[in-house]
Amino acid sequence: MEFSESDQSIPDDDNPEEEEVITQVNLEEVNQDCVQADSVRLSQCGVGRVEASEARISDSGAGQVFADSVAMRDSAVGLVQAQSVYLDGGGAAIVSSQTTTLNNTRNGFLISREVHGNQVNAVVLLATKVDGPVETLVDQRGLVLIGIVAGAVLGTVFSLFRLLKRR
Repeated sequence: MEFSESDQSIPDDDNPEEEEVITQVNLEEVNQDCVQADSVRLSQCGVGRVEASEARISDSGAGQVFADSVAMRDSAVGLVQAQSVYLDGGGAAIVSSQTTTLNNTRNGFLISREVHGNQVNAVVLLATKVDGPVETLVDQRGLVLIGIVAGAVLGTVFSLFRLLKRR
């Protein structure tokens, strides 16, 4: 098990409101609830939440990752929200980014301005530009149809309940 923090500033004792700023965290074979730093590197870890400018995740699992740049290799994440995301192996339940690059991954909801990859696999894909072959269960047209059908069904059910309630 390895845990290292580097380039950290210690709060001034005269100013208790000043908090500790960690610029880089490297974790290996550790389970952690939350990790916050400018740069986070995880290897064979389980983390609930990651907040960073740059996150590099390898052979790990995370609940939520919020960063400017995320690179994952053979890892699984529940939610990724970043400007730039690179996924190589593994996958994510929800990805929200400006640019996403995929390599041999499976994803749930993929929401991105640009998607690049050799094979884009997602349950739902919402993107303005996609470079590479796409395999989805639901595309943008399918999502619109699901919304229309769900709205019609819910409207009918609520109308029936209102009619039955009056009697």
